[in-house]
Amino acid sequence: MQVSKSQGSGIQSVGSAILHVHDLQKMVAWYGDILDIPISEVSPEKPYYVFDMENGVNLMLDDHRFMQDQKNHPICMLKTLDIEQSYAWVQQNEIQIVMDVHNAHPGLSYFNIKDSEDNVIMITYSTWVNPDPIAPNHLENPIKNHLNSIVISITDLKRATEWYANLLGHAIKPDRQDGGPIYWFDMDNGTGILLDDNRSNDGFEKYPSFMLKASNIREAHRFMQNKNVRIIREIE
Repeated sequence: MQVSKSQGSGIQSVGSAILHVHDLQKMVAWYGDILDIPISEVSPEKPYYVFDMENGVNLMLDDHRFMQDQKNHPICMLKTLDIEQSYAWVQQNEIQIVMDVHNAHPGLSYFNIKDSEDNVIMITYSTWVNPDPIAPNHLENPIKNHLNSIVISITDLKRATEWYANLLGHAIKPDRQDGGPIYWFDMDNGTGILLDDNRSNDGFEKYPSFMLKASNIREAHRFMQNKNVRIIREIE
């Protein structure tokens, strides 16, 4: 279900996954290797690095060096058609705003909110389109430069489903909600939002925060093994 500019929050699509990292240079190199994407210079002045993904929903690595006073950092960016409309809608719906609107430059504005599960979400308005995105070296790389879903950790599936359905202007589909442990929202640009109560991830140190698409799951598994990546769950 699409959200029109004239109603609701105005949020229509996912903008990016945001992964908090401690060593930006090291993690840029790691993801560049996994995604087979050439690395441009990591600026010492910037706390973040963005990987171009094929449908415009990018992967942002951020060390949040300028946000150390904040306990929780944004886990993803949702794009709005109108930042003022979205801000007013959030206020009217009594959603907690943890960072007010920042107008970075003409064509880019954003603010942060908390969801029902205490996750921080960035709401962004941006008119910028990368004219020359950096593509993978080889199209046959088994790990694709495509975010299949943003995975949001939640504790109460019913509560979270209702909260995000309201934010996104989507009708709840009971067949997806019954039983859990997940519920997903299909978004306009092909990268969805997946709510997961992580009952199947018991014992994990950290929970998944996004899904990368694979052309073949067994080839992707072997690829990661050959890279000596720590596998914490085998193919299911």
